[in-house]
Amino acid sequence: MKTNITALCSMTDFSTPKLRLSAIAAFFSLLPFPAIASTVDIYRHISDGDLITLRVRVIDDGNVPIQGLNQRDFQILTTDSNKKSVDRSTIKFDLIPPEKQSQTDPVYVAILLDMSGSMRQYDSGGSEKLKGAIKAVNKFTQQAKNDKVPMKIALVPFGFSGGKQCNYLYEVDKENIAQNSPFYELKDEQLNSKLSELSYIPVCASTNLSQPLEAATNYLQNQYAQAVSNVNSEDTPKPRLAVILLTDGYDNSNSEQLQNLQRFLQQPPKVTVHTLGYGESLRSLRDRAQCSLFIPNDQLTPSNISRYCRLPNQDIRAFIIDESQMEGIATATGGIYKLSANADEVAKSLTAFLTTLREYELVYRQPGAAPGTSHQTRVQVNSPSRELKDVISAPENIRISNFQYTKLSLGERFGILLLTTILGFAAIFLFWQWSQKLKKQAEQNLNP
Repeated sequence: MKTNITALCSMTDFSTPKLRLSAIAAFFSLLPFPAIASTVDIYRHISDGDLITLRVRVIDDGNVPIQGLNQRDFQILTTDSNKKSVDRSTIKFDLIPPEKQSQTDPVYVAILLDMSGSMRQYDSGGSEKLKGAIKAVNKFTQQAKNDKVPMKIALVPFGFSGGKQCNYLYEVDKENIAQNSPFYELKDEQLNSKLSELSYIPVCASTNLSQPLEAATNYLQNQYAQAVSNVNSEDTPKPRLAVILLTDGYDNSNSEQLQNLQRFLQQPPKVTVHTLGYGESLRSLRDRAQCSLFIPNDQLTPSNISRYCRLPNQDIRAFIIDESQMEGIATATGGIYKLSANADEVAKSLTAFLTTLREYELVYRQPGAAPGTSHQTRVQVNSPSRELKDVISAPENIRISNFQYTKLSLGERFGILLLTTILGFAAIFLFWQWSQKLKKQAEQNLNP
């Protein structure tokens, strides 16, 4: 009977976890972001007279782009100049899949790299986590170069004292991030040199996610403001902003830091945060640990694992990843969350983030287009094999410019060039003949 009472009391403790971080998932659920399901989104559009190009994202409930859709999976729903619906079957369009796009939008990426002491641990593949993470980042940058992505990267190592002695701290805040983590072109050798240098650091710091996330978000927003100030054309795509958070730990932020993070995540321009946990799931950690009490799956939290479970000769806290926190941050910002157990999986997860930079392109002639007309346009996707049924985007208002010019085809431009050249030579020939005639007349006048 005494054992049952003890167990009952212990189970009651699960409902009142001691660590603040166990409540972060609930905190992020309160953010004013819409619930995520499989969605279609018109990311932006380009109008060239009546020729419209829609950039369309199709994502699953984890914000991962759905690839491999065909032209028959899409339909364009739009209105004419009288705001009446156009028969969708009459709208012909060309589909350019993401992998065939010649150029993506420019993107600024801040990679937050965990430099805490737990990164000295070995992953399931036998690699030291820090070296595995850096190897994965190298693969990511190489893939981005191969894909010709116009990307600039800021490498932001982070690690805080946490009240313990450590000679290799990477305190990140809004004041020092620009100086310590400049943006590099993908081909810049300084990026490779910095990665190589970090791989040999005897890491010893503690993890704090909120402060570097806030600093990186602010840094990217400032960079965006500078980049946009140099863009003159409305048709020139504005840069995208993304943070990739790579960590094997969990946060010890206080409520004030979390409130600041909430504020920055909601500020425009939008910064997408992709989160990548490097290690094992809480379920896997529980199963291999010695726990004084069995913890059900729905009550697996960092607090409960650290309180009731132990590893022989190891601090179990060095292996804890707050999956709810990581997923909550990603979901709230439209990013992707991945949990990877070894270096190869980390590399695959990082390169998967590149898929978020490309969309489907739908190119069509706008029915009823005339100077100054507006057309409410949506895209509908049906793909039974992908479990997508009547998924419709929010309406996009497409306004035809009052000032239009029609671009000529290459053949038409070549014809005009050829005609202009012929006329030019003809004019020169006629001028030469006229000048010769005048010369001959002048000679005759001098020699009657």
